[in-house]
Amino acid sequence: MNNTMKRKKLIINALILTLTTVTLGFINTSFRVYLSNKIGAEGMGLYQLIMSIHIMTSTLAISGIRVTTTRLIAEELGRGNKSNIKNIMRKAFIYSLFFSLLTAFVLYQGSEFIAINWIEDKRAILPLKILSCSLPFVGVGACFHGYFYGMRKVIKSISTDIIEVSTLMIVISTFLSAFLSKGLGYTCALISVGITLALMASTIVCYILYLFEKKSGCTNSYRDKKNTYSLLTVSKIAFPIACSAYIQTGLKTVEDILIPDALRRFGSSTSVSLSTFGMIKGMVLPILYFPSIFLASFSTLIIPEISEAKALNQTKRVNNIIAKVFKFTLLIAIFASGLFIIYSKELGIHIYNNIEVGFMMRVLAPLIPFMYLDRVVDGSLNALDQQMSTLRYNLIDMGVRIVLILFLIPKYGVTGFIIVLFAGTLLNSMLSINRLLKVTNLDFLIGDWILKPAFCVTLASYMVKLTFDCLHITTMIIPQILLVVAIYLILLIMIRCIKKTDIMWFFDAFKNDIKTEKISDLGISKRF
Repeated sequence: MNNTMKRKKLIINALILTLTTVTLGFINTSFRVYLSNKIGAEGMGLYQLIMSIHIMTSTLAISGIRVTTTRLIAEELGRGNKSNIKNIMRKAFIYSLFFSLLTAFVLYQGSEFIAINWIEDKRAILPLKILSCSLPFVGVGACFHGYFYGMRKVIKSISTDIIEVSTLMIVISTFLSAFLSKGLGYTCALISVGITLALMASTIVCYILYLFEKKSGCTNSYRDKKNTYSLLTVSKIAFPIACSAYIQTGLKTVEDILIPDALRRFGSSTSVSLSTFGMIKGMVLPILYFPSIFLASFSTLIIPEISEAKALNQTKRVNNIIAKVFKFTLLIAIFASGLFIIYSKELGIHIYNNIEVGFMMRVLAPLIPFMYLDRVVDGSLNALDQQMSTLRYNLIDMGVRIVLILFLIPKYGVTGFIIVLFAGTLLNSMLSINRLLKVTNLDFLIGDWILKPAFCVTLASYMVKLTFDCLHITTMIIPQILLVVAIYLILLIMIRCIKKTDIMWFFDAFKNDIKTEKISDLGISKRF
């Protein structure tokens, strides 16, 4: 497959994945808003703490196997050798089952200790026990998703995500009203049941789709004993990635546990501490992250693309992919940051009917470019076999954040919380970005990637906002945002931040493919 065909496949997969991710993102965010309106800020605080433990244990269950499976399969495809794919999957299943079953056992046995000593709320015991049952499905499901992305079978992975979200929403929305009257403990237990059933359904469908792949011969080919992967080989790749993920999620879990306690030591009551924590972590940050769903496809798809190009020693192609991702990420991130700063009050009122949430959006919005870049940069570094660097940076980040939480929040309260978020996010992202630029020798185009988008979003937002204010139309927030998007794109094209070459990079993949098909058709007609 030539580079043009690979580019076409990347673009098509990115479009499919982006469209689905955006749709699911809208559904998830709307569902989170619905949930917060039902259980309140305190309920969201308790829910967020339980989810922090679930995310941490899910990371332990996966232990880097998803990225490892994607990378190894993509490398084998790049070499034109499918013989080892079945072998890779077999080792991946053994690896993930070991970690996921062990983690499930530890969580089930330790749920009471975690709830009482870490979360400091007995209402978390039952939800944690229920969530422990989901972990084997998390581990095995990660292997299937890694396989589908490595094989560029994006639609199959997406279909299981749709089933997972649909199952979760059906279970919770059907029974939520009946459980609300029983208290937050039982309500969170219901959410845990919904998550467990959703993950079970998703993994079962993944397995069925994988069986069809095996029957079609996608995992079978000649057996090459020289290149077979041992469990040790897979573990050597997966474990550094796993350690980096352990630190990232462990840091977030430690943060989530320490922050409410630090707020209590500042002088807030348990209810107020949970409410403050729930507002920032459970309401504000998910909204700030929401526009990043447009980037989710690229952060996922670049791993097999970069891994394959690296395996073939195609340095120019690697740099080209990373440059496009950097630019696309910052165009969206700068836009989101500017929009949340300028429209923070309106968004807080329209989404949560809460001015305080809008104020916090404005305060934290400058972090958006660093939050979004950190995600795609980590994926790029892992694909370039730089997982030890991400591990080292996450260790530094973890140490700095814990020290700041312990010393700043008890003294300054919410202000200290905000300082922790800024310091940790900026430190981690800057270290990772610097490493990626060194490894690739990529030029960071600050004018095209930061300054021009910042100017365009500021001008577009204020133009629309002032126009609607003069017309005394303040309630139509969605039309305003859509108009800002349109003007922003026009301005980017006008000042040549988005150039003709960027647009043609997209269309040439399809144009060249059409030409190839025409030539092929002519050849067939001549032959007959």
